[in-house]
Amino acid sequence: MLRNNKGQIFTIIEILVVVAIIVVAGLYVANKYVGHQGTTASKVNTPKGRALGVDCMNNLRQIRMAIDMYRQSNEEGRYPASLKEVESSLSSSMLKCPVTGVPYSYDPNTGRVWCTTPGHGSPAYGSGPGSQ
Repeated sequence: MLRNNKGQIFTIIEILVVVAIIVVAGLYVANKYVGHQGTTASKVNTPKGRALGVDCMNNLRQIRMAIDMYRQSNEEGRYPASLKEVESSLSSSMLKCPVTGVPYSYDPNTGRVWCTTPGHGSPAYGSGPGSQ
């Protein structure tokens, strides 16, 4: 038992209850504001994941501009056969999602490029197969 200045006694149980409350509160705050680190979908929902999602959206926009420039400079007006053909005008890190590191999907028939990371196919990112 511990005694304070006034002579009151704190029991071990009271101390354990206070420690348990602090631990539970710490776990709640960590879960609420830091997020889960396990799945790809949970990475997208963290603040860092959302920032990297904006980076992903910017990568896709620049890739689309490079595809458009390739098509306009091509006499036949065709899309590149793969993203490797426009890689010279982009950095190699721009050809994959910054959250997961997975290369972007590309359809050479339509010139569409999109990210397959869960949460990046939403209209807010503008990166689904239907957008350009």
